[in-house]
Amino acid sequence: MKHSGTGLIHRSKHRFIKGVASIEMVIVVPILILLGFGVIELARAIQANNMAANLTREGANLASRAITSTSQEVMDALALSADPLQLSQDGIIYITVVVGELGQNPYVSEQHRWLNSGYNGASQIWSTCGTWNADGSCNISSPPPRLSNFPISLDPGETAHVVEVVYDFSLLTSYITNNNLTIYSQSFM
Repeated sequence: MKHSGTGLIHRSKHRFIKGVASIEMVIVVPILILLGFGVIELARAIQANNMAANLTREGANLASRAITSTSQEVMDALALSADPLQLSQDGIIYITVVVGELGQNPYVSEQHRWLNSGYNGASQIWSTCGTWNADGSCNISSPPPRLSNFPISLDPGETAHVVEVVYDFSLLTSYITNNNLTIYSQSFM
């Protein structure tokens, strides 16, 4: 029986193709896994940012028309609806009342911070409260602080309720890089 040389060539060519495919797989699969984790991480961050924006909008709506609810009750209600965000662990909520005045910059008449917060992020509207009362309200000095950089103009006597959410978002890669992302949202009503 004679063996043909073409069968041996065909087998070695088949092994070569399988080897190239294996090498390609070793290179491509980790890249696809990294891209997959990146997409998941981006989707989680976008979801957290959208939730923070929705919380501030709803909080500003509640705070501006709440007749019987205290600021703490409004912030507690917001935190209850924040799932999957863990505001009591990684977030803080501020409600600041700003009043317009004729010929001057608006002033801060009230500021409240959420008592059940687990995070120490600062308000970006006004962050220089000297003393916080036990009820979470700021002890505002007289004369009240003026806001030269307030982003909206208020008529004299017009009041704006500003709700801010600051959230320390844990990235999936934070176990490796030890970095988190701070998500901030504010709404005016």
